Amino acid sequence: MEQRNTEPLKILIATGISLFFLAGGIMHVFPEKHHGIVPVKSASLANKNQPSRAIVKPDSMRLLPIDQDTISSTYTGLEMFYQSVQKLQADQTLVHIAYFGDSMIEGDLVTQPLRRLMQRRFGGNGVGFIPVTSPLPGFRTTIKQSFNDSWNVFSFVHPRNAEGAFPGMSGYVYISEEGAETRFESPAGFGPFHKAEILFGGKNNISLQVITDTTSDLLSLTPVNPVSSYTVTRDSAFSVFKINVRSTEPGVFYGVNFENGPGLYVDNYAFRGNSGLPLNAIPVDIFSGFNTTLHNKLLIIHYGLNVFTPGVDDYHWYEMAMENVIRHVKQSSPGISILMISMPDRSTLIAGEYQTPAALPEFIRLQQRIAAKEHIAFFNLYEAMGGANSMKKWVEGKPKLAGEDYTHPNGAGAAKIASLVFEFLMNGYDRFIQKPDSVTSAKFSVPAL
Repeated sequence: MEQRNTEPLKILIATGISLFFLAGGIMHVFPEKHHGIVPVKSASLANKNQPSRAIVKPDSMRLLPIDQDTISSTYTGLEMFYQSVQKLQADQTLVHIAYFGDSMIEGDLVTQPLRRLMQRRFGGNGVGFIPVTSPLPGFRTTIKQSFNDSWNVFSFVHPRNAEGAFPGMSGYVYISEEGAETRFESPAGFGPFHKAEILFGGKNNISLQVITDTTSDLLSLTPVNPVSSYTVTRDSAFSVFKINVRSTEPGVFYGVNFENGPGLYVDNYAFRGNSGLPLNAIPVDIFSGFNTTLHNKLLIIHYGLNVFTPGVDDYHWYEMAMENVIRHVKQSSPGISILMISMPDRSTLIAGEYQTPAALPEFIRLQQRIAAKEHIAFFNLYEAMGGANSMKKWVEGKPKLAGEDYTHPNGAGAAKIASLVFEFLMNGYDRFIQKPDSVTSAKFSVPAL
């Protein structure tokens, strides 16, 4: 029988945030154990296409003043990332960007087109890090993935497990039973695999069968660090990579990293319903272990859709809690740049018409304040989209860029967001190449679309 995730209440207690439910921070309910090989098929996203049903206070749904519609983006701290990119081009090394977000980036939305743009400019070929299982294995088109029911799945909203293992950057940790199996396949149009790096941990040695298109090997993995890794290479490229656990003792797994050559890789860390606050549940040694193993040089923090609620004006509790999250991330990631991206515009029904809630710009300012106080970079996606009522234009315009919930971008909208993030990052990089000292004080603005 499937176990359902009820851990949001535990997060509520742990953080002491009494308004968590009111602000939409409730985590989506996922099965904690997967039963049977999951076929690769399109997942239903009907829930994304329904109009918002948030309960609001009518007197708070006032029109948005025009003079509240400009909040600057900044490049604070990105020079560390730019130095790594510059070295990448000179020394042919590898650099990863870890992109954290909620359902807006689920299925490799935003990250896939951003990855493509980055790799066109800086090289690299591969999807980067992929968790062992997925709540929606058919939704993501950049990897084909199937797995059986012998994985015990724990997340940062359901962390308690017999092995004492903690979640990795994806928010998940996977405890294997004997016979646990996952199959990865490169879809048509994305090129074959050239190497596969298995990320694992725990205390027990792991006996593991690794199968590719034409070969099969039996490996013995010994954890030596909180996040250990083993790289599988072949003389020729392969399109299928399968792991089958032979150990009787539980093994601790995080995922597999697929890379091909020096260049830049963007890793998707989507977790539906996430407010960003559960990142505190990833221990420092696990977080830093991922950073070291994957060569992370930029961490992108992109949340807000599951916090901002039309009709709610006070988010002071979230500001304080998110500042603590950023401090935790910084402690885990010395020498690594951090970029906070604001939530996008969204619309809700006001007087019978979809409009931007008046309180949304102030929530964007709150996000900017967090970034400024913690000395990290900030990109105002809301403004880059076009500011007030831009989501309405994205939904009702041609081409259509967002769904009928007036909240989530569609594939075309996700690609547009990726291009805006890329433009922001490359604007700063070009400044850095020309005059490194100019980046710290630079601000970025884009004309309304």
